[in-house]
Amino acid sequence: MKKYLTREQTQTAQARAVSFAKNVLEDSNLADDLESLTPEEYADRRGITITDPLERRITNMANGNGNSMTKVDTKDVCDQLQDILSEAYMPEASREELAAAIGDALDLLANGPTDDTDDTDDDSYGGDDDQG
Repeated sequence: MKKYLTREQTQTAQARAVSFAKNVLEDSNLADDLESLTPEEYADRRGITITDPLERRITNMANGNGNSMTKVDTKDVCDQLQDILSEAYMPEASREELAAAIGDALDLLANGPTDDTDDTDDDSYGGDDDQG
């Protein structure tokens, strides 16, 4: 199983390994070899993946950190998806209506919410709006 450690944790583990080789194993050659390695080389040797602690805190959740969607936008998308799919989930819905609803849902997921509140294309999946 791969271990994930920060650079600092990797350096600490390396220092402990050097100390263990010197004091417990009494192998100064091994201790010198371990001490001469860079943290990256030590990590590679031990099967450790060095992570950036800040990188681990970055999530893909909408939070305004370079992501164009806010939490409110994400909630809007979820609400709109629920509306689209709820309207399409009818036993009498045709295959085309279901396909159109799924297409609308996928488009919404890919492109995010739209600013307009006009639901003119609702009729493609059984909506009430009859604008033509």
